[in-house]
Amino acid sequence: MCKQSDEEDIPPPKADFSAPPPYEVATKLPTYEDVQREKSLQGEHTSPRVPLAFLAIDTESPDGDTESGLLGTDFMFFTAFLVAFLFNWIGFLLLMCFCHTIAARYGALSGFGLSLAKWTFIVKHSTEFASRENSWLWWLIMAFGLLICVRAIIQYLNIKRGWRLLSGSAQERLLFFY
Repeated sequence: MCKQSDEEDIPPPKADFSAPPPYEVATKLPTYEDVQREKSLQGEHTSPRVPLAFLAIDTESPDGDTESGLLGTDFMFFTAFLVAFLFNWIGFLLLMCFCHTIAARYGALSGFGLSLAKWTFIVKHSTEFASRENSWLWWLIMAFGLLICVRAIIQYLNIKRGWRLLSGSAQERLLFFY
């Protein structure tokens, strides 16, 4: 009888919340894939993680048309234009290598053209390279830069206007051609 009273006098152990859960509980947790599958079944939209890129490109359009992600947005065009204009040929090369949308590529091209015209104007008026004999050359280079800029803007607008009429393979070909 003495043994029975000793067992009744021992209080239950207190919970230690700073300790990790027991092994049995930790091994029964669902995997990441199970949780994501369960969320998608419940209707929650989970977007996959996008790797770090020079410019983030949203390949999912609101209409569900993934092919329009190749075109890009006007914001991407303007951002690429500014980067190429401010960082000259280095910005142009970086954008052409890291941005895979038509908007970014044409924005980089137009920014580079205007940058070429800008630097021609700066060199013509601030150095002694510009003499009376070769002033036609400076005007020719400046006009060539402006022509590149205007041509890139017009081509982007034409492609943007007719984008919906092109098939998926034609859209991809257009991206890789330019």
